[in-house]
Formats: sequence, structure tokens, C-alpha cells
Amino acid sequence: SNSSFFAQVYSRLLLFSLPRAMFQHLLIEGSEEEESEEEAAKFAEALQNGAIRHELLDQIQLSEALSLSLREQFGIHLVGIVLSIAAGACNAIAFAKFLYYVSHVSGSATGIGLRYMKIQEPYDWMEPAFLVGYFIAGSLLCGLIVHSNGMKLGQARYEVVLFLVSALEMVCWARKIQNPAWLAAAMGVQNAMITSWSTAVVRTTHMTGTATDLGSSLGRIIMRFLRLKCSLEEEDWNHHVADRKKLVLMICLLLSFIAGGYIGAAAWKAYDIHSLLIPAGLTFTLGVVHIIYCILNREEVEEEKVEEEAFRRQISGKGIDDEEQQEVAEGNTAAAQFIRQISGQKQDP
Repeated sequence: SNSSFFAQVYSRLLLFSLPRAMFQHLLIEGSEEEESEEEAAKFAEALQNGAIRHELLDQIQLSEALSLSLREQFGIHLVGIVLSIAAGACNAIAFAKFLYYVSHVSGSATGIGLRYMKIQEPYDWMEPAFLVGYFIAGSLLCGLIVHSNGMKLGQARYEVVLFLVSALEMVCWARKIQNPAWLAAAMGVQNAMITSWSTAVVRTTHMTGTATDLGSSLGRIIMRFLRLKCSLEEEDWNHHVADRKKLVLMICLLLSFIAGGYIGAAAWKAYDIHSLLIPAGLTFTLGVVHIIYCILNREEVEEEKVEEEAFRRQISGKGIDDEEQQEVAEGNTAAAQFIRQISGQKQDP
């Protein structure tokens, strides 16, 4: 949740970030003035400093990996696994019908050149071009619905996107899978949603990035132990835990996509075009789950919206303009203390 995010950012800025003297030095305006008259720079101005941006990004990424509750971790894994299975099944069904892969564009983009040069049959290069175009169109539709990056359960209309993916697959099923372009569009919608939701950490329609993250995370884990000879300091251990969690997630996604391919292939042999109801049903079910989540956590979601708006206005330098936002800024929560910190106000003892 946003509350836990603020708490982790606040605590890590104080405990795990740059040494306090160095951090203050980067934030202080008018360093040539007397120390008693120095004031903290506005957060928006401080972000112009590359060192601050790098350190904040590193600590935020680390916090996102370490601060998730067991329920949040289970939710991320569940969503990723279900959507990976659905995409793998959809991809297998499309290949069984058309000999095309629709869940990613790399093969289709290469096929445009191969067909244009009469190397790959059939020589109609417009066919893979349409698949690429429909995938992009699907991503565009998702961008029209989900306006911002980051996981915003209860705020962003994820259920609308998931229902749209299911509807596109159902249209293709109703038309007896005559054209793979509808499936490419569905995968474009799904990929754009999960990419914006996870800020490009989780992918479910293609496994290139997943395999890359799996290998790089494993490499960092091995090198860390070789370099430090199994004697890890607290910060090194935190990075190890973050890499380990990412490694487990990437393995789950890859195995789920493979399982989805098997399920799609087996379902195609058994049910032909009706096999497409499997990925459509999985995405529709996730949409219903998100609606239920919104209903059960309505008050918490509203509080998070107020906190987020107060934080957004403060870091942009616009200031608080609402009574509810003012209450948040004057409160004793981690979010309130962080807002006061970046605005240069005194912290609560």
C-alpha cells in the first residue's frame, strides 16, 4: 500500500541512504551562507541533482522489494502467475491455428523483413506488420484507461483492462479465430497493463525480460557471496534478499508461461477453438477479483488517494490546497513526516 511505501522511503532515507551529513549537503541551498540561516531545498529542486536521484531510486527499488507484506507478495505472485498462464495459453493457441506467435512482437517484426525479401513463406509481409500494429493498438487502449505507472490497486481501473483483454479474446473466439490480430491486440493490452502496474518489473506476455532478470539476479547473488565470502553486512544482506525475491518471482513467471503453453496446446487438441475460453476466463476472473478488492477496501483506498495527492503536490512545489491533504501533512504518520521533511519543516521528535 502507499502507507507502507511512505514508511519505507522515510525510514530508508534516514537509516540506509547516504550519510546524513552528505545527504544534507546535497539538499542545502546557499552553502556559502551562515549555517544557522541555511534552509533545505525544495524536493523538486533537489531532484535535479543526479546523486540524489540515483540514491533515491536505489533505495525505493530496495524498499519495494523488502517492504511488501505477505499478502502483497502473494497477490503479486498470483496475478503474475495467472496472467503468464493465460498469455502462454493464448500464444500456443494462436500458433496452433496460424503458426504465428501473438504475445510478443519480436518474431513478427523480424518476419516483416524476411517476407519482404522473399526469404520466409508466405511472402505477404503485411500479415506480421498487422500483428505488430494491433499489439501497439492494444497497448494504446490500455494507456487510455490506466493513466499512471505503479501499482494502484483500487485506484487504477485494472478490472476494465482485464475485461477488455477477455472481450478481445472472446470476439476472436466468436469469429472462430479467423484473424490472429485480435489476439495480438489482447496481448498488447495485457502487456501494457502489467508493465505499468509493476513499473516494468513483471512481464507476462513474453519471457525475454523475465529470463534476463532471472539470470542477472542469480549472477548478482553468486558474485556477492564470492566477493564477500558469505560475510554480508546489513545493506548487502538487504540487496541479497531483494535479488532472491526477484529470482523466485521470475522463476514462477517463466514456469507459468511454459505451463500456459502446455495447457493451450493440450486444450487446442481437445477442444479446438473453444480452448480460447481458458485464457479469456482467467483474465475475466482477475477483473472480478479486483472489483471485490475495491469494494472491501474502499475507505483505505480513499485515504491513500489523499496521501498520494498531498505528496505529489508537495514534491512538485505546489503546496497543500485541501483540508484533507492538510490533515495528512500535519499528522504523525510516516507519510506526514516525510512530507514535512521534504518541505523543510521540523520533524516530530
